[in-house]
Amino acid sequence: MAAVDTPPGLGVASLPQGTFAARAGPRRLAEVALRLTVGLGALALALAARRPEALHAATTAVGAMTMMALAIVGAAIRRARVTIGSDGVRWGWGRLAVRMDRERITRVDLYDDAIALRPRRGSTWFLSRRDWDRFEGMRRAVAAAALPTREHARRAPLAARLQSYGRVLDAIVVLATVTAAALALLAGTAT
Repeated sequence: MAAVDTPPGLGVASLPQGTFAARAGPRRLAEVALRLTVGLGALALALAARRPEALHAATTAVGAMTMMALAIVGAAIRRARVTIGSDGVRWGWGRLAVRMDRERITRVDLYDDAIALRPRRGSTWFLSRRDWDRFEGMRRAVAAAALPTREHARRAPLAARLQSYGRVLDAIVVLATVTAAALALLAGTAT
């Protein structure tokens, strides 16, 4: 009887060099926005359902559901984790994740404020300092995983910084909350 039934690299992920979460502030913002948006959206839906003949009842209902969906997506993205290992990099939630395998990575560019994972084919992944907690640990994990790296003693190029989703995601969840509040107010005052 063999102690290991699976050949190396088949079906068993390597031990991670590090697992990283979103920074605490943006994660809390997404959680608070989720709670507020769902509460205000549910209120708007209830008020619109009480007066379905009102002028904007249908628009209010669709808008409230849309804002709740945006808040759910925002909170889910902030709960995702990045795992760096010798077999590549994963982004997601446990077993539900997307990954860039080591064989696909041509180079990892390490900037002062970002990490760029450059694949043979497809889009570059950018991991920004402003989005991820323990960013220096993330840089060390890339080195420990022996991924092919190139060090740059400067900030990431503008194109890389624009692909960082953090500020846009924060704006979306705040806008969803404000819009849900406006929809609840509209539904409450509709005649």
